[in-house]
Amino acid sequence: MPDIKPKLLLPAGSPECFEAALSAGADEIYLGGKSFNARLAADNFTEEQISEAVKKAHFFGVSVFVTLNTLLLDREAAGALRFAEFLYLNDVDALIITDPGIAASVHRRFPDFRLHASTQCAAHNAEAARVLAARGFSRVVLARECSAKDIEKIISDFPSVEYEMFVHGALCVCTSGMCEMSAYMGGRSGNRGECAQPCRLPDADGVYRLSLKDNCLAGHIERICASGVTSLKVEGRMKSPEYVYGVGKIYRKLLDEGRNATVEETDVLARIFSRGGFTDGYYTGKTGREMLGVRSDGDKEKSAAEAERLKEGLRTDKRRIPVSVKADIRSDAVTELTLSAKGRSVTVYGEIPAAAITSPLTKEDVVKSLCKLGNTPFSVEPQSFSLHLDDGLSLPVSAINSLRRTAAERLEEQILTKRYPDRRTAIYTEPRMERGASADGSFLIVHFVRSKGMPPRPYLSQFSHIYLPIDEYLNAQMTVRDVTDGVELPPVVMPHEYTLLEEMLIRAKLCGVKNVMVSNIGTMRLALKYGFAVHGGLMLNVYNSRTAEVFAGEGLSSVILSPELNIAQMKAVASSAPVKTGAAVYGKLPEAVLEKCMIRDISGTNDPLRKCEACGDGQFRYFTDRTGEKIPVCREFIHRNVIYNPVPVYMADKLEAVGGGAVGDLHFFFTDESAEDAARIIDAYRNKTPSDGRIKRM
Repeated sequence: MPDIKPKLLLPAGSPECFEAALSAGADEIYLGGKSFNARLAADNFTEEQISEAVKKAHFFGVSVFVTLNTLLLDREAAGALRFAEFLYLNDVDALIITDPGIAASVHRRFPDFRLHASTQCAAHNAEAARVLAARGFSRVVLARECSAKDIEKIISDFPSVEYEMFVHGALCVCTSGMCEMSAYMGGRSGNRGECAQPCRLPDADGVYRLSLKDNCLAGHIERICASGVTSLKVEGRMKSPEYVYGVGKIYRKLLDEGRNATVEETDVLARIFSRGGFTDGYYTGKTGREMLGVRSDGDKEKSAAEAERLKEGLRTDKRRIPVSVKADIRSDAVTELTLSAKGRSVTVYGEIPAAAITSPLTKEDVVKSLCKLGNTPFSVEPQSFSLHLDDGLSLPVSAINSLRRTAAERLEEQILTKRYPDRRTAIYTEPRMERGASADGSFLIVHFVRSKGMPPRPYLSQFSHIYLPIDEYLNAQMTVRDVTDGVELPPVVMPHEYTLLEEMLIRAKLCGVKNVMVSNIGTMRLALKYGFAVHGGLMLNVYNSRTAEVFAGEGLSSVILSPELNIAQMKAVASSAPVKTGAAVYGKLPEAVLEKCMIRDISGTNDPLRKCEACGDGQFRYFTDRTGEKIPVCREFIHRNVIYNPVPVYMADKLEAVGGGAVGDLHFFFTDESAEDAARIIDAYRNKTPSDGRIKRM
């Protein structure tokens, strides 16, 4: 694959950070408005500030992307689409979107508005990129967990879209787009831009088991450039202008020189901001304990000192456009000045010079006056300065300065043209969604993480469908397979795992499996390919009826609604969705999917191999958080971990609130419960028995 020079994408959490990104040499800048973005705690931008930022960025040839990267309720869609229209009409280059339903509505209204699929879309393989391209996305932000080999494979397998990758900044320990930890533990949804960062907190022993060091791929720039990736993203909309400027300047230099960072440059990056150093664990595939880190007092002191040093650069290092200058000062003719830049030229005319009486005008005088462009966005290119000056002439310096100011203002106006002059307000009516099959009442559906947790058959007879993870199903005894008609596909499938998953699906088909539950867009078409009835799982984050419509259009037979929704919100989606819906009415639901093996960390080993004995037995392990809660963790698929909420959703005594098809199918999720526990809970639901323990309500 030929080397290309990727674009540098820098963050702007405020207008001050926007200026810092420009000064640092950004090719692209991403920012957010006051709503609908995943960094609501940042200062962000008013609509007026966005409009001004876009004009200034385009003046310098820089693109601006605006985040619309949160999950939205149906009632919020109108506001989001109005905001998208404002951005469209104000020349924003692209929207960074997570919500599939909102993306579909924007694409229908403004088909020429570029859409970027945010990292929360969880694109871990080429098939996910194909799905997103079919939805109208022109750029895919790759999941942060992808290794170098994964990235190269994805781009090679599907080169038809742009790819963006994350090269520097804070890392989430959870797989992209699949974290419910903040929502479940603190009622603040990371999917809605309000993450409380519980993963940064210590456990009961004071150990930071989930806090990752910041990502730094400055030492891999040469390989990244060779991969064909389009854009390199620096994280930091919550960071200072000094951070944006300092980090951006280093990556700008590395890209321009096409090389990896030196030890000294990496040390500077660490002084700007780090959590006990950096990690490149996802990129290199070395996802052990060495990825973990916290921000120490020493880190903070280094950052404060480095910020002071960077302030001077921020003050003096302003982005400029080089201009060529042509000046003619002749006797008996008006003074003429031409400024040229970016393919545009302006010529202005001034006074006729007089004959000098004492001190004639010198070339040095003219050059000094015409090069005073400090208050403009221009700088003079010395090699393109052309001056014809007749001897013995006199011209006031004020006249030359006035000529320069007028020329610079007119050139700026020439360059400040709309990048997309043909954009117009959309006259568009959203198509009416036809109600699907979900009005026919609800089924009871049960999911087990482990087959040994399944109770005797009489307890299972009331369920219409029974699901197991696909690897658990294929390894189960025939008596288990006989009662199981559905398999769940893993929420993450990397390129090197795709062939194995397909082989497993074929085996499941031959065993008589009829239904497949998917939790990632990258596996939908694979399941549909083999004729299964395909259903959408919890981690698809179906938050509104528009998103349900998107998945219905892609062939899914049903979807589980996001467990972040309350009952009233679920009913609203279910009443208008064009596909069968469902909701989790029991279960310790998954909080986070980890690419790194937490069980290995808990067990005190740090085997670098992809497979390890620490979690290979399939048993649940537990760690105790700072509140004393025992948190279940279990191995998933080939070698990932899933953290589950220790407090179950429990609705046995409140089923009338969700029954009768009001939310669709009723899903039961059993994780670390024993078969006896499962039987007792199923009886409790049959008898509508209140719980005597800690529970969560829908």
